[in-house]
Amino acid sequence: MPDREKVIRGLERCAGIDCTGCPYQRISPCQNKLVADALALLKEQEARVMTFEEIKDNIGVPVWVEYADDENWNGYGVPTAGNEVYIMIFGVNAHCMHNAPSDNVKWRCWTSRPTPEQMRDTPWEGEDNG
Repeated sequence: MPDREKVIRGLERCAGIDCTGCPYQRISPCQNKLVADALALLKEQEARVMTFEEIKDNIGVPVWVEYADDENWNGYGVPTAGNEVYIMIFGVNAHCMHNAPSDNVKWRCWTSRPTPEQMRDTPWEGEDNG
């Protein structure tokens, strides 16, 4: 994965049209590499469905929880530590969901809030959207 700070410095240099001190200056053509690195960093930030292991590794980090059969319960939640992992869901109806390993059938966690299109186009376990 590209170095975020390097990409920022390169973009600052290009935005100011001053290549002095640009970390991409010696790469030919520099803008192609800069754009490719910036695109890779942006794509890394796209919402995606998390594995149960990722959820357990990110205790305390907000996630977006999506339910297969009731979008009224969709909302931000925070995995909490304990003997088992639980998700505290915050929304219209705050509740605590026992977080058995996600079978990606009834609910799933996303790294950030997905668009309606992302939720629609990302198949649930056992579902074929092709």
